[in-house]
Amino acid sequence: MNTDKKTAKPASIFGNKNVSRFGYIDEFLFAGEIKGGDHIVYKKARRPPYHLVIIILEGTMSTIINGKEYKFHGRSYMNMPTWSEIAEIKYSDDFHALVAATDNTILEDIFRNRNPFPPDFHFRMAHSIQGDILTEEVISTLHRDISDLIRALSAKDHHFMQELCYAYFYILLTDMADIMWKRYGKGSPSRYTDMKHSDVLMREFVKLLIENIETETGVSFYAEKLCISKQYLSLIVKDKTRVPVSTIISSLRVDRASRLLRDPDLSIQQIASRLSFSDQSSFGKFFRKHTGMSPLKYRSSLRKTLLSLRPEPSGGKLPG
Repeated sequence: MNTDKKTAKPASIFGNKNVSRFGYIDEFLFAGEIKGGDHIVYKKARRPPYHLVIIILEGTMSTIINGKEYKFHGRSYMNMPTWSEIAEIKYSDDFHALVAATDNTILEDIFRNRNPFPPDFHFRMAHSIQGDILTEEVISTLHRDISDLIRALSAKDHHFMQELCYAYFYILLTDMADIMWKRYGKGSPSRYTDMKHSDVLMREFVKLLIENIETETGVSFYAEKLCISKQYLSLIVKDKTRVPVSTIISSLRVDRASRLLRDPDLSIQQIASRLSFSDQSSFGKFFRKHTGMSPLKYRSSLRKTLLSLRPEPSGGKLPG
């Protein structure tokens, strides 16, 4: 295993002794394999610096995230966004899993592009912790995807290593989206009939958020559109995502702000106005609170990622 200090950093949250093989590009992508029992308790809850997807092949993983205990068994996956606060992780002795992680800007870039991913997939990736039970066929597919990513991250002599790894991570997300699409997507109309009423409301809430997030920030607006009380909407969202509805609204506004900040033709004042902030200062305080950096610093940080190297869509503007 590579013991370089910088390379080992993303693995530390899982316990370095449990990571049997991995590859890593600083501030970009990480993929690895976790084996064996361990019990890690943090003195202070930690937030992962990267968005994590964990495919559990065997054994059990118990973890306390945002004060709630979760337990995942073999043949399932766990989604861990960067807002997760991890207090404890415990692996069974027979634990075996594969993990892929990326900087949030890479996820934003993928979902910003024109692609067939259903809105629910983006929403669940960004806001939900729990995943689905997987079939043997799906496990085999995701195992291959992450193994390919690990190998690509080790291809140090490849002249287009970042592009190669980006492509393999995109393939992983595409296969995960396919799982969700087959279960809940538009290609299976009977799924709408079989869905619980709360699932239908959740789907409609997601659509409303995407359409109105720039101008509507109150829970009451979305509850009225769905013809339910804001208390009931809050209960549904908390049950489905394990986070408060206000947190989700703020998170999507941060996501939209991040996308708009990629457009060099938009000033920060224009973005603040488009997102219905009273002034640029209010927008700056909001963005800094949720990202830890000012809008201007965020724009500057984009130069450090692959985003600045990829060609812009026609017209020179990135879609908002």
